Amino acid sequence: MAQNVKDIQLRELKDLLSELRETNKLLRKTIAETQREKAVLQQERDNFKEQIDYLTKKLFGSSSEKGVCEIPGQMNLFNEAEAEMDPPAEAADILAATEQPAQTGSESKPRKKRSTNEERFKGIPVKKVYLEPSAEERICSKCGALMEKIGTEFVRRELEIIPARARVIEYYSVNYGCKNCR
Repeated sequence: MAQNVKDIQLRELKDLLSELRETNKLLRKTIAETQREKAVLQQERDNFKEQIDYLTKKLFGSSSEKGVCEIPGQMNLFNEAEAEMDPPAEAADILAATEQPAQTGSESKPRKKRSTNEERFKGIPVKKVYLEPSAEERICSKCGALMEKIGTEFVRRELEIIPARARVIEYYSVNYGCKNCR
């Protein structure tokens, strides 16, 4: 009877061992598939990053054809003559060191200043137009008293060109305030 119990336990352990081996094989297959999927996704991600970098350079980079080609593995067809004509690198370094102070002075050009409207309209006659509110708008809405003039405010400037002559028209808004409600 003790033998039967031991045999039963031995069979149960063998069954458990075979189930664990099958589970282990299944888990190994799952891990291998997951690693393959991960490698594929990483490759796709890298391809997309390269695409984004390339398109960003195309969109926001310099548009001159004089620039150096930055695509790896791509040869430049148009630099053969320039490469043969360039002096050796050591001589170029010496030339650059001697020419550098002279280049900084000639390259920094002063910018042309933008002219202002006052400069552009100098010598042109000016006509001032005052935009007065109507008599009804000059009455105070709170107390009904007649408002008095308190100042003018510049609104806009137009350039009117009439054949063979030009004049500047400046518009001012006339402001009124009630002396009772101040």
